[in-house]
Amino acid sequence: MSARTAGSIVSSCPARAALAGNPSDGYGGAVVAVPVDDLTAVASVEPADDFRIVGGLGTALERLLRATAASFAEHTGTAPPAVALSATTTIPRSVGLAGSSALIVATLRALSACCGHAFEPIELAELALRTERTRLGVEAGLQDRLVQAVGRPLAMTFDPVGFDVLDPPADLPLFVAWRASEAQTSDVVHRSLRRRFDAGDEHVRASMAGLAEQGHRAASAVRAGDLNELGAAMSRTFEIRSMMIDIDATTAELVRTSVRAGAVANSAGSGGSIVGLARDDAHVTRVESAFVSIGAEFRALV
Repeated sequence: MSARTAGSIVSSCPARAALAGNPSDGYGGAVVAVPVDDLTAVASVEPADDFRIVGGLGTALERLLRATAASFAEHTGTAPPAVALSATTTIPRSVGLAGSSALIVATLRALSACCGHAFEPIELAELALRTERTRLGVEAGLQDRLVQAVGRPLAMTFDPVGFDVLDPPADLPLFVAWRASEAQTSDVVHRSLRRRFDAGDEHVRASMAGLAEQGHRAASAVRAGDLNELGAAMSRTFEIRSMMIDIDATTAELVRTSVRAGAVANSAGSGGSIVGLARDDAHVTRVESAFVSIGAEFRALV
């Protein structure tokens, strides 16, 4: 998703929400996830005398962009291009909607368009993940970046890595909700799970297998247009997750709010956001009112 405008190259990348199977992607599992097109990160480059980052972006974002540019240069065997790089985002940070990976993917797209390098989706996703793991020290899985690299709803498997593009109904009544004021990095959850899995924790290992089953279940439900089965896979994913890790208070309240409003929900990621499934468009409107009443942010994906 890149475009040239008056000498500049502008690239974008959406947020993502995992419907079911997450976070088994880091453990050879299966996940269904969708892009959240209303929330996007944008990176732009324009010619300059040397490589530089502009825009007064703040220390954390500038570090992320420099790490991404360094990864791109290493991957392509070139020096960072002579461009002025900047970025913006409407994705709330650290709520589990893949905001950091969206910035990285958008930046990699802008740099590749500038340099004439064409990424394959898995190549782009793996480079984005490698940037976060090796240069930024963040523990994460591949599914966020793969959905963002393709830009479509996906059924993904991770042993080996592969994906199928899903074509859900245009009016599939999905939504996301979060509280930006109570954001927390997903790295804490993922790092703890990795330690437990690598130490041979039988409960974590069995849970990852169960989550993968729900990922496959959700994929079949989307293909069949079966909302009840999709909702069951989403709910079961959250149940398994709740038995494997401590659910933070924000996520727990958001899920309870969804259930009280008659919708199903799952953690969208690992930072305090949820993704939910309503019955229809009219129900989405009623569910939104329930979230507004508790001071949460809400986006319908229909």
